[in-house]
Amino acid sequence: MKLRSLNPIFSAMSLITLVLSAQAATADNFEPPINTYLADSPWPMSHRNPYNQASSPLAGPQAEDPIAHELVLTLPTAITLNYSNTYDSNGERTIWGSTLGSVFKLDPNTEDLSKIDSKFKTMAEDPLSGAYTVMDKDNNLYVPKDTSISIYYERRGKKQGAIKKGEVFELPEEILQAEDDFIVGINMTYDGYLAFATSYGTVAILSRDFSEFHYVQLPGERVSNSIAVDETGGIFVVTNKAMNRLQWNGTSLTADTDQGAWSADYEAGPDEPWAGRLGTGSGSTPSLMGSDDQDQFVVFTDGQELMHLVLMWRGDLPEGWQPIAPGKDIRIAAEVPIQFGDNTAIRSISEQSVLIRGYSAMVVNNDYALDTSGWPGELSKATVLISNIPLNAPNGVERFSWDSATQSISSDWANQEVSCPNGIPTMSALSNMAYCIGQRDGKWSLEGLDWDTGESLLNHEMGFLPFYNSFYAATQVGENKDIVTGTFGGAVRLKVKN
Repeated sequence: MKLRSLNPIFSAMSLITLVLSAQAATADNFEPPINTYLADSPWPMSHRNPYNQASSPLAGPQAEDPIAHELVLTLPTAITLNYSNTYDSNGERTIWGSTLGSVFKLDPNTEDLSKIDSKFKTMAEDPLSGAYTVMDKDNNLYVPKDTSISIYYERRGKKQGAIKKGEVFELPEEILQAEDDFIVGINMTYDGYLAFATSYGTVAILSRDFSEFHYVQLPGERVSNSIAVDETGGIFVVTNKAMNRLQWNGTSLTADTDQGAWSADYEAGPDEPWAGRLGTGSGSTPSLMGSDDQDQFVVFTDGQELMHLVLMWRGDLPEGWQPIAPGKDIRIAAEVPIQFGDNTAIRSISEQSVLIRGYSAMVVNNDYALDTSGWPGELSKATVLISNIPLNAPNGVERFSWDSATQSISSDWANQEVSCPNGIPTMSALSNMAYCIGQRDGKWSLEGLDWDTGESLLNHEMGFLPFYNSFYAATQVGENKDIVTGTFGGAVRLKVKN
């Protein structure tokens, strides 16, 4: 199955993004192509970039750095804190967040993180709608809510300007596949369109001014994670049944295999979600690995009780490639159990996207001792609210690497002691460290691991209060060695003291 040549716009854009990527070369040269339609900032969208790698070229705190933390109270919970472009010539930015009931803007340029403005919004019927957000090159924040997407911007484009709500796009009622359908994940294509998916498998392309709309549907499939986008127009959506590649060519969106789209089965697991999980099937947003002429994969964790890390070829299959085992989809390049260093383990679960840097992938353990998944309504998330309690908290982080020469994957290391209960991890290429919001002895903390060995190098305790509970939010590398994260109580910045 080969990808046909795409619309010329993508050929030109691919060249541009490759040049920009070369100009932005970092300590390890592993940055994916730059999407110039996103805010030019440390973290413009959920999972940081369209590849959803969640790693950063910027420096983070190191073991010897003195760290202070500060909390800004908001309504719960901002899964992503979106950094804006710089303003004028002063180099200052703002940080935006979307919670269940508000959109807020923070000022990270002062000694104390302070709130500039906050705008109330009505709660989504499903709290997952609006968890994923995108900030574009014009500092417009795109926020889903149920079956709509709203634009938030600031008056006169000024740092201190009040937050304003702009245009609202409403999904046509006739394309909704259920009364309780809602928009889940959102991303930005490399030609500047919004890409999004609904919980019942409608995948769509929308122009940023809401004037152009395209969609395809995946009947009978459910989505509970965000989506990935590559520079050739591939839109990657994992459902409770399959990993899907849809193809956008600049004028149309298709599921036609003759135009580069595909669908591949994976081990999706049971029909009921595991404890702490937001849906069935994979618990992870797809992440993309490899670019240019390298091996190229879409990476995720599957839905088995003993979770596996899965790599699927996202473009052309290697010449002569055969399924890795009888009955496995030929798209699967690797499927390896995640045991967090315990070879006897028969169960492992993660709700977080896979952290990617180069050809390495890191996974955190979210297998809670307390199972409240059967409790009614939002009480089903109770286990996550108390995931800092040692008797409930999961332990374990593991890193894997793909070897292009042998076309195989293996575990590099596992740390069985560190606990990253519920948040999305990140890493800094310049500091060569991975970070997560963790817990030690019940206290919420910032944890830092050596990226090469998994050794715990950094621990900064914040406290027992649920205000510090990451509650599914991303750990993010900001500027000046900052680490920021949304929390159940607001937003936290961990700052290296001068």
